[in-house]
Amino acid sequence: MIVLGLSFLACLSAIPVVAQIKATPAQQKSMIAAINRTAIAVKSIQSTFVQTKTMSFMHDKMTSKGVMYYSNGGKLRWEYTSPYQYIFVINNNKVYIKSGNKAANAIDVRQSRIFKSITQVMMYSVTGKGLASNRDFGVTMYVNGNEWIASLTPKRSEMKKMFKTIRLFFDKNKGVVSQVEMNEVSGDKTVIQLYGVKTNAAINEKVFRVN
Repeated sequence: MIVLGLSFLACLSAIPVVAQIKATPAQQKSMIAAINRTAIAVKSIQSTFVQTKTMSFMHDKMTSKGVMYYSNGGKLRWEYTSPYQYIFVINNNKVYIKSGNKAANAIDVRQSRIFKSITQVMMYSVTGKGLASNRDFGVTMYVNGNEWIASLTPKRSEMKKMFKTIRLFFDKNKGVVSQVEMNEVSGDKTVIQLYGVKTNAAINEKVFRVN
């Protein structure tokens, strides 16, 4: 009886508590429409984040922390505060990068396909906007308990060189991104978890400037 009981418990432990279920076409259409409605209504987002990167050739994971600010109209500040200082700002067609105390570098996105792709990924990751257009990514939606998951497969050659898939996790009750998972062609994996997400709070425009 004890052996049977232990075997039964072992079987139970092997069963996931919540199964990830692929959405039907009708469900996917409804989910994406709900996400887009939320994205349109959101004028600003701010949160802290924890990023964990797993390198394909290393067993150790690298963890970094920071803050994120988003304002509709193409503005995003992604700032790492620990264990290093690094700022990445998107302000319309310009990208500003600042590392530590070094002077900031400015890049015109329109003149760089790579940075244009990066800015698209960043904006997708924060807001989930554009899931319905399917111009840049093939989209497959999943339901996982109280989460919706959008699995994005790159269509454009520039993105195909960088990413296998990008997975966006949404709180289905709020319709906002709570986690981003990026699986790179190299085998590296990056998971970004957003905490204390605030929407439509006032953000000083100075946040999107880099000295």
